[in-house]
Amino acid sequence: MRGLIMVTIASAALTGAAQAEETVLARDQIDGLLVGNTAYVDIPADDQAGSGGTAPMYFGPDGRVAATLPSGVTLVGVWRMGHHGYCVDWDNGPQNSCTRLRRGAGVIAMVDAASGVVRGHLARVVPGNPESL
Repeated sequence: MRGLIMVTIASAALTGAAQAEETVLARDQIDGLLVGNTAYVDIPADDQAGSGGTAPMYFGPDGRVAATLPSGVTLVGVWRMGHHGYCVDWDNGPQNSCTRLRRGAGVIAMVDAASGVVRGHLARVVPGNPESL
């Protein structure tokens, strides 16, 4: 059932008829989209991310999270759901790193909850952990 919910949410979010207004995804939408799945996030090139690229992130139902950055560095930690996003305490990175998912113009942006800076855009979501993160 979760897979059907995830596909429905992702489909509605990614094809959302280029709405002029942006929407922050709610907890139940994030749950259906991320829990137990791998999100592929397109990260723009900048001073921190380097040349940019795609980062797979696995959000385990047990609270475990892992991501491989475009640079090849793998981050691991624990994540928890918030009302309009999620927060991660990385073992080998930032603590309490909170992200909101914002839908608008046919894409889902991953936005730093504190600064409002777009960290990347959700390219696709795949059930399970195909990257063995």
